[in-house]
Amino acid sequence: MEFFAAFPAAAGRSLPQILAQSGPVGLTILTMTFALSVMTWAIAWDRARLYKKLRTRGDALRRAAGSRGVAAVLPDAEKYLPAIEAAILVEANRFVQANGGENGAIAIEDPAEVEQERNRLRGLLDGRALNEIGEMERHLILLSTTSAGAPFLGLFGTVWGIMHSFMSMGMEGSATIEIVGGGIAEALVTTMAGLGAAIPALVAYNLCVRAVRRKETQIDLFVSRVVDGVVVRRTAQRNPSAARPARTTAGVWPTTTP
Repeated sequence: MEFFAAFPAAAGRSLPQILAQSGPVGLTILTMTFALSVMTWAIAWDRARLYKKLRTRGDALRRAAGSRGVAAVLPDAEKYLPAIEAAILVEANRFVQANGGENGAIAIEDPAEVEQERNRLRGLLDGRALNEIGEMERHLILLSTTSAGAPFLGLFGTVWGIMHSFMSMGMEGSATIEIVGGGIAEALVTTMAGLGAAIPALVAYNLCVRAVRRKETQIDLFVSRVVDGVVVRRTAQRNPSAARPARTTAGVWPTTTP
């Protein structure tokens, strides 16, 4: 009863007083969790701005490609950067120019060669898309590490604080709040700091991963559309007069094969 009666007096101490009474281990953990928290919010803000820009310009480019056609928007693709769709179209435009295409497309008559060129182009565009998606995933490892590791930092501080309290109790031979209060407060503060850094990092990481996965699906469909629109099959031109069979004197089309 005396322990719980004396607890409000210890609980009434301000946070600076608790921090001032914390040992070097507790202060180190608090500093680390604070640094992780600052980096978490900075990364979340940076990724949110980037994803919004990518989504806005990517949607505009897909609408333009849908209304005008893929080949028509190839020359104007750079103005939509840094959209991933724009980077893919820039790569496709280089492929067209390197292979002697005209008007944003490569026309090939042989079906087997058409399929071969489409596979080549898709390999190039998939590689470019992979690099761009990698840019979207930059710094997400820190969010994942913070969400998983910050609670363990807080737990370490908790264990250390409780251990320090028991050591003080053993040295003093009593269990008053003045003896154990400092260690318990240090333990609780580090736990709170660890959770305060981990929870925002976990939320930000899940939102970022969701945005990246959605973009991956969009890019995969967009690449397929670009490949089909850039490498097309050319129909063989035939002489209309030669292709038309001659009429017989009876006015009936001949049945023989020309």
